[in-house]
Amino acid sequence: MPASKALSLAFSSPVSRFFDGENADVSHLRRGDVAFIGMPSDATHTSRIGTRFGPRALRHETSVLMHQLRGDAQGGLIDTANGLDCGLADKRALVDLGDAKIDPLDVEKTIRSIADMTAAVVKTGALPVAIGGDHFNSYPACLGVSEALAKSEPDARFGYIQIDGHLDFCDRLAAWGPFNHATNARRCSELPNILRENMVWIGIAGWVDGNDVAEIEGFGGLIFSAEDVHRIGAREVARRAVAHALRNCDRLYLTIDVDALDSGFLPGTGSIVHSEITCRQYLDLLEVFAEAPLCGIDMVEVSPPLDPSGRSEAIAAQLLFEVLRPRLVVKGGLPA
Repeated sequence: MPASKALSLAFSSPVSRFFDGENADVSHLRRGDVAFIGMPSDATHTSRIGTRFGPRALRHETSVLMHQLRGDAQGGLIDTANGLDCGLADKRALVDLGDAKIDPLDVEKTIRSIADMTAAVVKTGALPVAIGGDHFNSYPACLGVSEALAKSEPDARFGYIQIDGHLDFCDRLAAWGPFNHATNARRCSELPNILRENMVWIGIAGWVDGNDVAEIEGFGGLIFSAEDVHRIGAREVARRAVAHALRNCDRLYLTIDVDALDSGFLPGTGSIVHSEITCRQYLDLLEVFAEAPLCGIDMVEVSPPLDPSGRSEAIAAQLLFEVLRPRLVVKGGLPA
C-alpha cells in the first residue's frame, strides 16, 4: 500500500478502536466475540511510569494494522507463513468496551472497576482482552474472570500462563503494599479457582528472589527462563506450558507482559531486563497459545512515552494480533 494511502487510513477516524472493531457495551456481546477493555492505570508501578497511555496507543496501532490489511487485501490475503488464502473476520465480532474507570488514589476501586468489566464479558460467553496499564492491572482482570466462572461453573478450575521478564510474585513491596506491579502473580495465585500447580511463567531473566522460586516450585508451578526459551525453542516451551497449565482443567488465563521482549527490540516499557526473548520467539509462543482454550487475556506494560520512535506499541500490536489470529483471520475469501 502506498504510504500516503496508509496515512490517510490511519487518521480516517478521530477515535481509534481496538482492531478497528465496534464501539458498544456489554449488552451487544455475543458468544465467541472478542471484547476489549482498556486499563489506563500506572499508579501501581514503582519506577518508570507511562503505561497509562498504553491502551490509547494500542487502539491506534491495532486500527492502523487492520486498515493496512484491508487495503492490501483487495485480491485476498496470502499468509506468507503457510501460503494459505485468508480473509479478515467480521469486525462486528470485535467490540471495544472502552476503558475501565480508574481511580489513581484508590486502588481497590480500580480493582473493582476492572474486575466488574471482565466478569460481565465472561458472562456473555465472549473473550475478555484487557489492555494495560502496568502489570498489576492483570490481577483485577483475572479476578473478574475468576468471579464470573465461580458463579456460572462453581466446580470449574483454570490454569494460568504469564509471559514476563519477572515473576511478579512478591507479597508486598515498600509503600505500595500488596497491590503493585510486582505482586500481581501472587494475588492471582490466591484466587480460589486457579490451580496454583498449573501456573506457568515464561521469559524470566536477570535476578529473581530465591524464596519466590522455591515457593512456586514447591506448589508445582513451572518456570521457563529466557535462557530456556533460547535453548529449548519457543514453540516447545509453549507446548509444555499449555500441557502443564491444562492439567485437570479445560481453560487457561494468559497474561502478556511486553517486558519479556528484549529491550533492544522494545524499549517502551517500565521495567527493562536485558538478554530476553526475541520478537520471533515471542510470536512463536503466541502462535501456540492462540490455539489454546483461553478464558481471558491481558497485555500490559506498553509505555509509549518511553519510546518516541513508536515502535514499541507497533510491535505490541503485532503480538496482540498473533494471539488473536484465529479470531481475526479466516481461511479463504475476501475481508469482511
